[in-house]
Amino acid sequence: MVPLSNRLRRHAADAGPIYLVGKLLLPGARRSSVWLAALLLAALLLAALACGPSEAELNRLVDQRTREIVAAYPTVTPQVIPTPLATATPQATATLLATATPAPTVTPVPTATPQPSATLGPTVTPAPTVTPQPTATPVTFLPTPTPVTFPSTPTPQPTATPQPVTDLRAIHQGAWRSVFMVETSRGRGSGWLIEPGLIITNRHVVESYRTVTIRQAQDPPFTATVLATDTPRDIALIQFNPATTPLNEQAEPLPLGSVTSNDIAQELLALGYSTVSPKDDGTTGAAAANVGVLSQTIYVDSRKEVTNLLMDAPVDPGDSGGPVLNNRGEVVGMVRAAQIRAADGKRVIGAFYAVHVDEIRAALPALKLGRSR
Repeated sequence: MVPLSNRLRRHAADAGPIYLVGKLLLPGARRSSVWLAALLLAALLLAALACGPSEAELNRLVDQRTREIVAAYPTVTPQVIPTPLATATPQATATLLATATPAPTVTPVPTATPQPSATLGPTVTPAPTVTPQPTATPVTFLPTPTPVTFPSTPTPQPTATPQPVTDLRAIHQGAWRSVFMVETSRGRGSGWLIEPGLIITNRHVVESYRTVTIRQAQDPPFTATVLATDTPRDIALIQFNPATTPLNEQAEPLPLGSVTSNDIAQELLALGYSTVSPKDDGTTGAAAANVGVLSQTIYVDSRKEVTNLLMDAPVDPGDSGGPVLNNRGEVVGMVRAAQIRAADGKRVIGAFYAVHVDEIRAALPALKLGRSR
């Protein structure tokens, strides 16, 4: 027969840790209830013993009551108890005879001493977050044109004002019928129609003669009168009666023009009869043409009162008194002389003189009145 104390220990071991009240610490109010249940069980056992049931019945009753008591209490959900710091290692519980050896309590592993944290390098200051800008509306641009290098354009030079082409032939054709040969018993020269009934020539052509013979290109000659002369200017004015003189109907007075130093290098056309002799019928044909340019305007007297043209149109004796025309067919001078030698005796080539048209204008009023000087 197993002693009661042993049976109690066995049933307590079978019932689980909840009956190891001497070794298990139960929380709060449940610990008191377990003590009461244990006392009740002990009372029942004593009562059973007093009534004298058999050991088998006692065992059965103990087992039944034990199951009822265990079933009446819910299994306590084990709570996670934090490991207490510096908890003393529990002493081994004395082994009860016939009691299941409780599993040894695991000795808590000492908490590892925290190691000092490694010193971190300086914390990198995070770059400031760029505030996102609103997305710009995409704009489509035209493709950039490829630059093209052009060769440098030369700077345009000012275009010279086109000058009219001088048609000296046409000028000659329009003037030769108005040019005459002036003849005296001592020589001859040339002259031209300045006004109806008036022919002008050089004073040195007529000299002191009062009448002269006028020969035309295609019509018969006639006689005319020297109206007056201007010796300083070397001008003589000859008069005839146009009503009774058989003058060529195409012979027209030649217009007067103007000339200044700004006209230097202008083309000039001098007409005269230096190379022509009278024909058998008394006519002379067209006056010869001598072409040159204006070289200069100069004074030919010591008092600088008379202006002449210096030109390179080659004139000869017999051309004196003939008209000098510009590129517009206007009279700008009257042939006067050719310089053969310079003051020091040296020969001169290409220096020819003509009376300036302004001198003709200045002398004409007095000459038309018959006043000579």
